[in-house]
Amino acid sequence: MDEKSKLKKVNFDFFQVWKIHDDQENVFDFDDWCELMNATKKKLDDRNIGYNGDIIRCNRIYVANEDKNPVTMLHFLRMRRGTAPAVANLNLPKLSDVDLKADEYIAEDASALFDSTNYVLMLQKNIFSLSVKALQQYVNYFWNEGKSDDEKEEIEFRPILRKDSYNRSKKANKINSFSFKTANMVKPIQSIFKTGIQNIIDSAKGYDGVSVEIKISTTRSKTSILDSKKVHDSVDEIVSNKNLFKKAVVVSGDSGHSEPIELLKEKLSCTREYVIPIKAFLDPEVVEQDMIEKYSPNNDKYKEIVDDNL
Repeated sequence: MDEKSKLKKVNFDFFQVWKIHDDQENVFDFDDWCELMNATKKKLDDRNIGYNGDIIRCNRIYVANEDKNPVTMLHFLRMRRGTAPAVANLNLPKLSDVDLKADEYIAEDASALFDSTNYVLMLQKNIFSLSVKALQQYVNYFWNEGKSDDEKEEIEFRPILRKDSYNRSKKANKINSFSFKTANMVKPIQSIFKTGIQNIIDSAKGYDGVSVEIKISTTRSKTSILDSKKVHDSVDEIVSNKNLFKKAVVVSGDSGHSEPIELLKEKLSCTREYVIPIKAFLDPEVVEQDMIEKYSPNNDKYKEIVDDNL
């Protein structure tokens, strides 16, 4: 990699798709929605809807690996109608507008993969594009279009949570930080913990607060680590009293980089890296091909990890 390119890390989250109707809920074959869009919304303009002042759209739907372990690929866009970024010059102080035609917008995109064998959606995380909330609103808009109130169904994308968070935290030896936040306490917790957690909670009694949040970390030195036994003992107490905590995170440095392990509700995710030319966007076709190879049983088999956590 040289000065003409940059390395971009992209996160992908995993969800299972559900449908709710009349207080009954079932997993949902998202391919039904995809087929509906391809059949009734052939023109791109028919797929545009407004969202928080912007325009969002499902740009493309297609099936990959049709002959063996097929998956459905989707590409979503968010087109900005609000304030646009400016153009700057290295040698001049003045900013100028981005020159766009009347039907052109600054766009942020996100790709998704759907597997009908386990109802799982793998979604590219792009904070400038569609959030899960925006995606749900978009999907439900078209799924319920033209239906009466009694017929309407709600499609949800529910995060898949890791089942191995506790075991991974117990295997961590080089611990860079440990943090937790208690649930709201109507009355102080009376000496139920034997680790330093109790001392931390007790030290906050005089403030009349309802919760405690703390982070214990090391120096920036690579040789500086927390006492792993004490952290592991605290982890045991937190896991045994989950109802008393909102959040707990152990950051492990065993792999050579910081790896946060959320003990209570750690979402299943993976990270990929791409080399992108300077001033160029990340090509969605590159991302989608990489998603297929990462997830598919034909290649990297991340599907096995997903299935183990369902």
